Amino acid sequence: MDCVRLSAAAFRLPRKTVPVTEPTERRKDNNFDFLRFLAALLVVTSHSFWLYGDPYPEMAMLGGTAIGTIAVYMFFIISGYLISASWLHSRSATDFVTKRLIRIFPALIVATLLTILLIGPLATELPLAEYFSTGRTWQYLSNLLLWIQFDLPGVFASNPFPSTINGSIWTLPFVMAMDLSLIALGLTGQFNRTVILMGFTTLTTVHLILLPQLGVISQSVLNLFCLGMFFYAGVALYLYRQHVPLTWKIALPLLALMVSSANTALWPLMLGVGLPYLVIFAAHLDIPRLTRFGKYGDFSFGIYIFSFPLQQLMMLWIGPDQLSLGAFVALSYAASLVIGVISWHLIEKPALRLKRYLPQRKPAIAPSGENHKGVRRRSRWRTNKEVI
Repeated sequence: MDCVRLSAAAFRLPRKTVPVTEPTERRKDNNFDFLRFLAALLVVTSHSFWLYGDPYPEMAMLGGTAIGTIAVYMFFIISGYLISASWLHSRSATDFVTKRLIRIFPALIVATLLTILLIGPLATELPLAEYFSTGRTWQYLSNLLLWIQFDLPGVFASNPFPSTINGSIWTLPFVMAMDLSLIALGLTGQFNRTVILMGFTTLTTVHLILLPQLGVISQSVLNLFCLGMFFYAGVALYLYRQHVPLTWKIALPLLALMVSSANTALWPLMLGVGLPYLVIFAAHLDIPRLTRFGKYGDFSFGIYIFSFPLQQLMMLWIGPDQLSLGAFVALSYAASLVIGVISWHLIEKPALRLKRYLPQRKPAIAPSGENHKGVRRRSRWRTNKEVI
């Protein structure tokens, strides 16, 4: 939440209250790259506590919510916002789906294969012949179908956080579920402000009121409604961008209410309402150093998907007895940044170039002008092409 610790006077907003009208889609016009990078580092920080075997200091912060969890919420808010723009600017549903697959799966494929063929052999307590002959090893390939498996035979079995190879990938099935829900709404002509607002309200009500009252304990169900709430908050903010002013007069009181509600019963509600606004507000602050943050690349997904196994390897080879928590966090940052840069330049960026081979024809999803009950196809609020 507390993304940039400077006074309000230190920033220049693009307009007095940024009512979000007429801009461009260039990367330099927003701070989404920086916010995704920040969220990725927060995930690494959060994992550091858990993988070091000492999660309690982190859980004492922010109403008992891990900072990595808040970072995941940030990812889903940004995703909802930017993917809405992607849908409305795609030439067809096939075009949209192809761009999403190109963005997610190349790095996932490489991460999965490296985990089985390199990290597993380096970290398993089993003889290599037994490791490679065990069916559980090859079942890890189910992650490519988003059927998540966290363990490999004998791998990291003695770590402080044992037997989990890559704890980050749990979010990917929910990312795909959100994408599919948006596609379904678009293809049925229901991708409009009214339906999205009703959906966000329903998800929020079910997550905050109904599921707790029913005593639902299924983590998958809880995650689906929770992450859906944040994703569709981002969607709603995009579709209502012409009507939602981005101003300090709203942001500062919301931030104060969120901070004051930590460790109270109001915290989940204030987080669900306040965090989406603050993330999109921060994304549109006019901070030149941050708006140019992504000129060298978008390293956030590589950091997110590769950092966990690297941190587990450090714990295996060095261990908490020879490494302080602070040193572990610093090493985790360095290793994660290196692998994020490598992933971007060798995997993700080359894969994104495949978009040039998509059919070049007029938009089929949303014709120019008004569509879907007043949602303008050629919105000029600033978005980010690389994530689309």
